[in-house]
Amino acid sequence: MKLKFILCTFCFSLAFAVNNSPLGVSSSGMPDIPTSSKKQAVILNESGIESSPSLNKGQTKIPLSPSQALKLQSQKINLVNKVVAFVNKSVITSSQVDAMVTQTLQNFKQKGVTNPNMNDIRSKVLEQLIMQQIQLDMASHAGIKTNDIEINDAINNMAKSQNITPDILKSNLAKQGITYEAFRNQLQKQIIMEKLKQREVDSRIVVNDDEVNRILNSEAYKNRVDYRLSMISITIPEQATSDMIRQKQDLANRAYNELKTGISFEKVAVKYSNAPNALAGGDLGWRSSAALPPIISDSLKNLVAGGYTNVIKLPVGFFIFKVNETKKHGTIQIVKQYRVRHILIKVNENTSDDEARQKIIDIKAKLDKNKNDLAKLNADFVKYARQYSEDTSSINGGDISWVSHNDTVPAFEQAILKTPVGVVSNPIRTPFGWHILQVLDIRNSNQTNDREKSDIRQELRETKGAMIYTQWLRDIREMAYVKINDE
Repeated sequence: MKLKFILCTFCFSLAFAVNNSPLGVSSSGMPDIPTSSKKQAVILNESGIESSPSLNKGQTKIPLSPSQALKLQSQKINLVNKVVAFVNKSVITSSQVDAMVTQTLQNFKQKGVTNPNMNDIRSKVLEQLIMQQIQLDMASHAGIKTNDIEINDAINNMAKSQNITPDILKSNLAKQGITYEAFRNQLQKQIIMEKLKQREVDSRIVVNDDEVNRILNSEAYKNRVDYRLSMISITIPEQATSDMIRQKQDLANRAYNELKTGISFEKVAVKYSNAPNALAGGDLGWRSSAALPPIISDSLKNLVAGGYTNVIKLPVGFFIFKVNETKKHGTIQIVKQYRVRHILIKVNENTSDDEARQKIIDIKAKLDKNKNDLAKLNADFVKYARQYSEDTSSINGGDISWVSHNDTVPAFEQAILKTPVGVVSNPIRTPFGWHILQVLDIRNSNQTNDREKSDIRQELRETKGAMIYTQWLRDIREMAYVKINDE
């Protein structure tokens, strides 16, 4: 089948994306790069790009400058891998969409969702890829990056959370048809986008003590219920007219009516929701009724697992919430706490991973010389923490006081749990660098009030953050240049 390709689309893609586009040009059959400044006439056909003085049927003559030809020479045009969208100065291709559609279908299969609408999925996947590219562009302009150390730490933590080794994780990915390289590339993008979110969204979330205490002392908090929720979100543009708002409400009403006919929440979320979690069925995780806006918590009050609210109007759009599971709180929380101190050697542009690791090994070796003399060991630990540690706790001899479950990163917490009181741990690698630690004491503490305050603060941050994040995504989508290629 002869290639059908519109000349203007091709030239547009060259102008915006030839440097980083997955599109390419065959290295076979390529002309020599002309040394003059005149444009070289080439032919775009099924075999790639080649020089020719004449045209045959099915061929398109395209003038290329020497610099354009040079960029194209080492690449190959994949005829199936067409451009489906232009985003700022980048492109999204059909192969990217296909890969994400395949992964989405596998996720749906694992959740028991059958016969999803493929058009809805492709549309939602394309929009998600567009939003991903917009955020990656913003991160690039802001100089936000990641590195192999952060990616490896994320993979190790992911494997630990599933109680498997990184090798087994790699094997499981292969069984799902996902290459390890593709997995790392996507994880790299997610880490970069999370850093961007922390900078642009999380930094704008403010929760003060008055808010926390008001909830803690409220009747609603005493009778609070935790909900595991899913959400359908149909946002409204910032400068929406009354007609646009009415159209969005009609869309939300159609989603609600489809739910009433028995169509699964996941399928309706994929079809209608424009939230970033739409392809995950709108999953929000656990939320406390006390930290939710009253208009939402009141709508959830009488719902059982599997039930969903009416359409709820919020400042940023129209929402439908589903209750997946509920749980009530106990009255007392007894928490095991550990008194810990540590020494940290950071990994950065001045200190490599191997250098930091060797330095922490050397410090531990010095401490181990007095492991049978606890008084001397303790004195030396404080001295070396003040001398070598790059954590702010160094001024206190490395003492970070009492810590509870989830107060520290997983690798650090696991080391705390495994290390006997008084003993110096083996070196630990975390996203911050290399550590050794010493557990000084263990206690059971009634943390009900403190833990509740901490939980309320976190839930308020998550609730406020979700609204700010939704607004931010809407705003950056409206500001970006996006063109869907319908050809």
